[in-house]
Amino acid sequence: MATSNRRVRSPSLAFTPEEPLEAEPSPIERPDKKKDKKNDRKRTVQLLLKPDRHSFSHLAKILTSGERVAMLNAVDRLRGRSRILVELACFSSFQFVRLAAVANLTRDIEELIDVAKYCHYGDTRASAVDELSCESKALIEVACSSLFSDTRVEAVTILKDPQALADVASRSPNKDSRTAALERISQNKPALKKVAEETAYKSSRLGAISTLSSDPDSLSSLALSKNPEVNKLAASKLASFVEELDDPEAIVQVAKLSSNEDARYIAVGRLSRDPWSLRVVVMESQYTDARSTAMMLLSDMVSDLDDADILADVAISSPYPDCRSTAIDRLVGQSAALLSVASKSKFKDSRDLALQKLKNDVATLKSVSRLSKYSDTRKKAHSMVAKPEVFEAELGRILG
Repeated sequence: MATSNRRVRSPSLAFTPEEPLEAEPSPIERPDKKKDKKNDRKRTVQLLLKPDRHSFSHLAKILTSGERVAMLNAVDRLRGRSRILVELACFSSFQFVRLAAVANLTRDIEELIDVAKYCHYGDTRASAVDELSCESKALIEVACSSLFSDTRVEAVTILKDPQALADVASRSPNKDSRTAALERISQNKPALKKVAEETAYKSSRLGAISTLSSDPDSLSSLALSKNPEVNKLAASKLASFVEELDDPEAIVQVAKLSSNEDARYIAVGRLSRDPWSLRVVVMESQYTDARSTAMMLLSDMVSDLDDADILADVAISSPYPDCRSTAIDRLVGQSAALLSVASKSKFKDSRDLALQKLKNDVATLKSVSRLSKYSDTRKKAHSMVAKPEVFEAELGRILG
């Protein structure tokens, strides 16, 4: 028999026809609570599995074809996801998306550097550089290695620290940023000196030293640099100030390195009462005229010299026999210096005189017989040791 679905109304004193009451469910219709809970769980799982139009995977479509507001909201949702933001900044065809992506990279210095170096959109690179305006190291890297000239120069323009600009002028492989940086420090002498001494690029070195060409103090400092190319360039620039210089070391550098013959002559003359500086010129100058002039001045002061090394130099190389002889006389008792004269001097009279002064110094004579550059001097020293009375005394000393 079919079950009736009609509602069963219970008698009630408050009954009115306009407000029907729901019938008590029959046992067949009474809901199963366990079954309801199972259905609820099933609906929850289905809801979770259903695609969410706001999920990250769904943002790709919005970011490439959505409306402006939706796209900007989507970019904002990606804050903290640096890799995705860099992709948007470099490749999105929508300017507002690219710029929004850069704005969301504010704290990601390395990512901003990548955008400034490699992004093909100028407006986006400019925005990235602007975000890096307080990061000197990052701006140096962009100025040195961005693929785009305008961005390299823009990074230089934003840099304020002279030492940072000097770094760019010294080491950027790109001439445009080196030149721009050099112009920015044209009034800063310490920064220009840094460039001159540290750069591996000839054009930058020349530019820095040329900019300092009116400052003898800076040029004097550079003339003492450990970099030989810097020494030579600075010494050449110093030639025009040689009569004004007070620093003996700077004057020595002009005498040694300047290509200006007149400047060299004046420089050596200004050292005429400084035997140690003259000795440096004699030993190190690449110009024969400077060496010979310095030696002549040393020879003139031989009577006043008391240093064994300088006296030995005069005894070995002076063009004047009397000065060489005086120097050797003043070296009596200085075995090492006399050995040097007997071994090196190109003048036979000086070598012979040095041997005479060593006649009672058998050990040094033995050294001369082995070390002298000249065979006649080696033989003579050997003969002096081999004399019977000398050799007998030497054997007695050895045998005790």
